[in-house]
Amino acid sequence: MEEYKILEEKLKSLPKYTLETDNKKKILYSLKSKSATQKYTAPLKPIMSFLSIAIILLFLFFTSSLFNNFNAQQGAIFTIPDRNQQVVGVKGKIGVLVFNEQFVAEDSRRGAKLMLYFWGDANKLVGKNYRVEAVDLKGENIELTKGILSSGLNSEDAHALTSFVPFPTEGEWQLSFYVEDDLFEAFTINVLPPFPKTKHYTLLYSPKEIPVGKLAELNIESTIGKKETIEVKLIDEKGIVKETSTFKLDSSAIDAKTNQTIYHYSGEITWVEHGKWRLLIDGEETGLFEN
Repeated sequence: MEEYKILEEKLKSLPKYTLETDNKKKILYSLKSKSATQKYTAPLKPIMSFLSIAIILLFLFFTSSLFNNFNAQQGAIFTIPDRNQQVVGVKGKIGVLVFNEQFVAEDSRRGAKLMLYFWGDANKLVGKNYRVEAVDLKGENIELTKGILSSGLNSEDAHALTSFVPFPTEGEWQLSFYVEDDLFEAFTINVLPPFPKTKHYTLLYSPKEIPVGKLAELNIESTIGKKETIEVKLIDEKGIVKETSTFKLDSSAIDAKTNQTIYHYSGEITWVEHGKWRLLIDGEETGLFEN
């Protein structure tokens, strides 16, 4: 307030022709109003800071809760001795027999026919309800499968022939296996990026599975009319064709779900390096993908 008294005295000392009394009062009123506004808004700063800190703490809490729930060991590849089969899971507890030992995002093929093996107390497993759930790092949760456990075929104490719904996205997922709603075991897996595909053609390998610098034999699935050969071009992200190959028809089958004939082609391509690519398959181009 001291500064306003000084200012008021200066205004009084001004020549009469400079400012009328009413104008002096208006100026002082305006300055005091601004001062009042500043005094009112100032306390909002610590309040806003407090709210920001609270929001950050809530975010950290929920993130921490998610990671606390995402704490299972990495699934390991091991062999069932009496079958000479490789499975992924936790040795002595749970094993999943999966084609190529890898799941691929958006793909129903590799999860279409699976064997689940359980080791433990057969009396607490056989005939019991089971389900398998999966959660990713973003917190998306899906139910992969459920059913009733059967007695073991060999060394395992229980098993189930089943299928998984497709994983919607690539990346790390935690699989949790429940028996009668009790958690039996859990482990994490890495789901590979989706298969490169066009309207009618699908490369049946995830880009991450294809070796670099080696001639790789690959398979392509087609849903359109039978052709003896198809041309496949490997194109880098700049649009330059790096490889051209001819794939030959080697088999066909009827899709039980769609009753549609599916044609399979095989051929060889060399990926010379890691990068971003497209495939031009029989004149149809895939989206950009990374190997």
